[in-house]
Amino acid sequence: MNKIAIVCVDDEPSILYCLEVEVETAVGNDYLIETAENGEECLEVCEDLLKNGDEIALVISDCIMPGMKGDELLKRIHSLSPKTFTIMLTGQANIEAIRNAIKYANLYRYIDKPWQSNDFRLTIKEALHSYLQDQKLSEFYGDLERKIAQRTQELEEKNQALIELNQEKNEFLGIAAHDLKNPLSAIQGFAEIIIDDYDEMPKNQVIEMSMKILISARQMSNLIKHLLNVNTIESGHKHISLRTVDILPLLQAMVDCYLERAKAKNIHLHCEYLEKPYDAFVDKTTVCEILDNLISNAIKYSPYDNNVYIRLSQSDSVVRCEIQDEGPGLSEDEQKQLFIKFKRLTPCPTGKEGSTGLGLFIVKKLVEALNGKVSCQSQLGQGTTFTVAFPKK
Repeated sequence: MNKIAIVCVDDEPSILYCLEVEVETAVGNDYLIETAENGEECLEVCEDLLKNGDEIALVISDCIMPGMKGDELLKRIHSLSPKTFTIMLTGQANIEAIRNAIKYANLYRYIDKPWQSNDFRLTIKEALHSYLQDQKLSEFYGDLERKIAQRTQELEEKNQALIELNQEKNEFLGIAAHDLKNPLSAIQGFAEIIIDDYDEMPKNQVIEMSMKILISARQMSNLIKHLLNVNTIESGHKHISLRTVDILPLLQAMVDCYLERAKAKNIHLHCEYLEKPYDAFVDKTTVCEILDNLISNAIKYSPYDNNVYIRLSQSDSVVRCEIQDEGPGLSEDEQKQLFIKFKRLTPCPTGKEGSTGLGLFIVKKLVEALNGKVSCQSQLGQGTTFTVAFPKK
């Protein structure tokens, strides 16, 4: 454990011995007491103490010594240890030396020789008390400064987070307004045409425009559903109830839902699995949302007259679902950005379907909520395969 030291310096051995006795009598065994017979030796002692990690609370030095004088020694001590208090002993008035010590060496007091023992010991105790109080204040203000700096950093980080959140909110609202405006305009326009020209329109044209209204309404519904889903996930209000669920019936039901949409683009859905349960420890509704997004994307981004392969497999720990399309594929850079919110990449829907840039972000968040993993393998021109691993336990 590091110690607090008091150093005594005098070129007269008898006086140096008296100094050591006076200091020991004043402070007992609570402090390390070191002695030196000249300035050079004192500097060496102080350097060794500091290297050892000890504190030098007080240096008591004679003023007139051969070689290095007392005021110069105390000045150099102050350079080594600025917090150290100093006391100068003088047998004759040396105003200049005292002035230098006060100015450059943190002089606590000068004492005339011969000193009065009671006064000398009291001075030592008072000097040590002042030193310890200064150390406590220094530690207090140091802790206070660190706490202020830490709090300031926390506030800056929170402020930056609020700025980013506000920017994200503005982006969110801008994208939502833009993406809702287009289908809403289409619905309004086609509805007005039907109202104005219904009596003169053939039935097939009314049906065609009604279908366009329906497609636009679905786009709006899909966007609103995604926006609400993102808000639910990010606010922490998404309800997850984990239990053992067979993934196969959920997948079959989801594939059946997308048969008509796939047929409209002459896309063949191939569902590959073995006839056995694929039990995973998941939330049923959340699994359906994940499969819905991935199958929808596979059909949305696949060219006409192609295939989508959906495969189930399992190991001892996970149930895997692979959804592979024959679309344009993704570059390595785009694969790194797949799960970023509102990120629209190079591939575009092939049947004029809408895209919110939220589907894969939602998938990743939902998969993580189930303690699962989602990954993507793709090459440009060779399609894309998404793999979701649902945990069994």
